[in-house]
Amino acid sequence: MNFLIRTVTAVVFATIMLFCMLKGGPWFVGLFAVCTILTTIEYTGLVNKYKGANVSRLWATIAAFTFYAAIVGLSVMPGSSVLFLPFIFTLIVIMVRELYFQKPSPINDWVQTLFPVIYIALPYALTSMLAFDAQGPGTGYSPAVPLTLFVFLWCNDVGAYCTGCTIGKHKLFERISPKKTWEGSIGGAVFTMVAAFLLHHFLPDWYSFMPVWVWIGMALVVVLFGTWGDLIESLMKREMGIKDSGKILPGHGGMLDRFDSALLAIPATAVYLSLVGFYF
Repeated sequence: MNFLIRTVTAVVFATIMLFCMLKGGPWFVGLFAVCTILTTIEYTGLVNKYKGANVSRLWATIAAFTFYAAIVGLSVMPGSSVLFLPFIFTLIVIMVRELYFQKPSPINDWVQTLFPVIYIALPYALTSMLAFDAQGPGTGYSPAVPLTLFVFLWCNDVGAYCTGCTIGKHKLFERISPKKTWEGSIGGAVFTMVAAFLLHHFLPDWYSFMPVWVWIGMALVVVLFGTWGDLIESLMKREMGIKDSGKILPGHGGMLDRFDSALLAIPATAVYLSLVGFYF
């Protein structure tokens, strides 16, 4: 029954993401704006249950959203630095408000309030930079890179799960995630690289703007950093003593559970594509 629930949720979730990415730029931006808000609310809710933290969910969410909006605005309208003014104002409010509340650890509250800006809002915002800088700055919207990034993450998950269940014996990181194996990780990487080759070969209209070796390299980056992202979120949950980050996605947990791999794979992909000379 749990497997059926997980499968249905995964199909619905993937369908919504595919629809929004393929529908066009406004839908794409709106999708990840909602993800930014929901993920930040979830994260701050968890933090406030951990070791007496007292973080403002409202101001943390405003900070994350205004930062996301500023980065997205730069993707669409390069040079519009004025878009950062709402975020800067929010930073000032977050800093000053601690003067008027007698909280036990204002420094901890500042850090936890602003952490979602880096951990959550920045990766989601970078998806827009990857979409609106496609095939060169100013060339318009193309979901090819961000959509493929998520396809690689899904391929890695499926390949790692199938390989791990079949021949997995050697633990990858038992201290944090006992179920992950080296065999599963290697299987996921192979599966994802094969997917990169097939996509480039059978969908040339979408993928010809970068050579196949760049896509295969991107697949490896997504696998490596996606795995680390998953382990980082597992470490956070272990430290907080929880199994799932939330309940918004039946069978999968919360937004952090679903996007943990992406939150590290997205910025790593942006850096990789910049280094090989195709973005930014």
